[in-house]
Formats: sequence, structure tokens, C-alpha cells
Amino acid sequence: MIDIYTHMLPRVEGRKQQFIDAARHLVNQGVKAVATTLDKETNTSLFLYVKEANQTLKDNNIPLTIVEGMEVVADRRFAESYQRSDTMHASNKKYIVLTIPKEEEADYLKQLIYDIQLNKIVPIISEPECHPYFLENKNTLYKFVKKGAIVQLSSDSVIGKNGKHAKKAAMQFIERNLAHVIASGASLDNYKQHSLRQAYDVITKEKGAETSQLLMQNAEATFNGQGIQILPPERIKKTKFLGIF
Repeated sequence: MIDIYTHMLPRVEGRKQQFIDAARHLVNQGVKAVATTLDKETNTSLFLYVKEANQTLKDNNIPLTIVEGMEVVADRRFAESYQRSDTMHASNKKYIVLTIPKEEEADYLKQLIYDIQLNKIVPIISEPECHPYFLENKNTLYKFVKKGAIVQLSSDSVIGKNGKHAKKAAMQFIERNLAHVIASGASLDNYKQHSLRQAYDVITKEKGAETSQLLMQNAEATFNGQGIQILPPERIKKTKFLGIF
């Protein structure tokens, strides 16, 4: 398995052993490679962290590969400043993970996604099944996917750890071809709860082995900067809300 969205690097001195333990745990779960990001760090710093981390893995004979991920907090401020961001435009990454703050209404995303695509970068909308806006406006996600965005679900949502509403939305998105990649978002603080393998098991049981395999293949393609397989998205039909939980 490949996990395209994690925060696995030791930023604080003295956490190297924890990183080693986390890496071994992920390997035992069947993970062979991860993409990782650092909050509020420059691309140069991330490169150096990743280089050091891979050397640590090599020195300890741990068969795990780490590469730089590209994640931004896609709030209104970022959307407004995107066109002026030389760093973003100079990036050679094919994909960028968009983490949308839960307090944001996502109406500004249409223009941001368009602007990102103009720079030949594919936007990945991260964990919409956990976002109040997308839970209330599920077909807005359909419109973004139709325009070329791809969607990453949280493995915790798939197994029900993020609540029944997130679980239901995640399964709807998978069923309607509105989800393309599953990732854990794991960090050094919660790596023991890494749920990616469990998520694939749930998808295999509830949606079939073919669907699970497609999502795994897409994760690998994303990791390698290749194009993924996208099935025709479908709208989600609205159902009457009865107020029964």
C-alpha cells in the first residue's frame, strides 16, 4: 500500500526513535511508501527533512520510502493570493492537496481549482466527507470532479472513526465515483491508529474488491506523479431528512 497523505517527519529533536517506531509500524501494516508534509515549513526545509528521514530508514533497514507531499490550507486568503505565489507556480509537483478549513464555505474553490489547473497541477480535495459544507452540498463536489479535481477520503472516515455522517458520505462518494484516493493523514502522534489497511478491507467488503483495487492503484499513480483512473462521476440524489438518528 501507498499512503499519499501523512505528517510522519520528526520536526522536534529527540523524536527520531518515535519516527523509527512509526515507520516500522506502517511497514507491518503493509505500507511501502508515504508522501508527507510539514505544516508551515518551506519546501527547502521539507526536502532536507525527507532526505534525512530516508537516510534514517536506510540505516535501520526499514523498507519504507518517503517523498515530499504538497499540501496547502486552501482558505480564502490562499485563494486570493495564489496568483501571486511564485513558489506555487514554480512547483514541479503534479498534485496538490487542498485542506479546506471547516469554517469556510467552499464557494471560492471553483476559481481556485481553475487557477491551479492553469498551472498544470491537479488539485486534490482532502476529506470532504468531514467538511460541513460538502455534507450539506454533496453535489458541489460532483461539479468540482467534473471540472477535473480529484478527491481524497480519510481512511478513518471509511472505517467509521470520524462518525456516521462522514462514513455515509465517504461511501456515497465512492459509490458515485466522486472519490479517487484513500489516505490516512497519520502523524507521529497517532501512527498506532493507522487505518489504511482497515479502510481497504471495509471497501472490499462493502463495495467490492475491484473498487478497492482501483483506489489502491490510484494512490500509487498519485505517489508517482502519474495520471489516475477516473470513472464518470454521478450526482447524489437528495433524500428527505426525517430527523431520525
